[in-house]
Formats: sequence, structure tokens, C-alpha cells
Amino acid sequence: MPVMIRVVLLFAALSLPAWSYDVLVSVTGRLTGSTCLLSTDSEQQTVQLGAIGVKQFSSPDSVSNIKTPFTLKLEDCGSEFAGVKIRFRGSADNKQMLKVASGGAGGVAVRILDKEGVMIPVDTLTTAYGTAGDNNVEMTFYAQLAANGETVSAGSVSAVAIWTMEYQ
Repeated sequence: MPVMIRVVLLFAALSLPAWSYDVLVSVTGRLTGSTCLLSTDSEQQTVQLGAIGVKQFSSPDSVSNIKTPFTLKLEDCGSEFAGVKIRFRGSADNKQMLKVASGGAGGVAVRILDKEGVMIPVDTLTTAYGTAGDNNVEMTFYAQLAANGETVSAGSVSAVAIWTMEYQ
């Protein structure tokens, strides 16, 4: 008899109603006519940092004295354009700089700087570039090599950033 009670209790437990919830996902957005065209010379760029001596990185927070400029250009923005923010995505190190590819230089990373020379952390939006009604927008940034706190060693430097735009 105890086995029969166990079986009945097991069936009773398995036959309890299952609870479910209705979940609503709401997706909203806005289609705008203020998007710009990317200038062809901004589509893919290679920024040459040049040859930088290891001795420039004497402390864990050292930065190279070379800041290499690069420009992103937007064209035909249209009358509804109100500004654009840029986000650089990539593999970040512990200081929010772009990691360099393995097998090359060690203890360094690439910083992206805005036009004022202020570092833009990886995966962070910049302030807005351009103003309302601008037809063309030219945005200057800088790439700079910096120590990341690890032991610095000589070698080649390569890092990749993908940039995205957020219209205002």
C-alpha cells in the first residue's frame, strides 16, 4: 500500500497546472530623413602610428608623444540633420583602450582621442558633432599608443575599431 500512495502522490504532483505569463515586447523607433552618406575616403582607414620607442613608456600611465589624426566625413546630411554621436567599438583592455593584437608589442593599447585630445573610452558615445542643418560634417579624431600597466615590450601594433553613428 505505501508504494501505491507514492505513485498517486507522484501523479498528483505531475498533474498540477503549469503557470505561464504573457509577455509583451514593444518595439518603437522613428524613420528619419536626416541620415548622411559616408564619404568614400572614410569607409576603411589605416592609421599609421609610426615607429615609437619603448622608452616613451616609462610608467604604467605613459602615452606616446605622437597623436596621429584621422578624419571621418559625412556628406549630404539633409535639412533635418541635428548632429551625430560616434561610438568606437572593439576589444577593450582594462583601461577602456583598444587592445592590440596578440603576437606583437606588449603592455600597450591604442587610445582614441577626440578633437580636443580627450580619450574616448571604447564603446562610449562621443559628444555630438555637427549642428542642425549641416550638409557635411568632418570629424577629426586621433590615435595614440599608451601603456596599459603591463610590462612594455617591442613589436608590431595592430588594433581594430568599428565605428557607429547615432543621429540626434
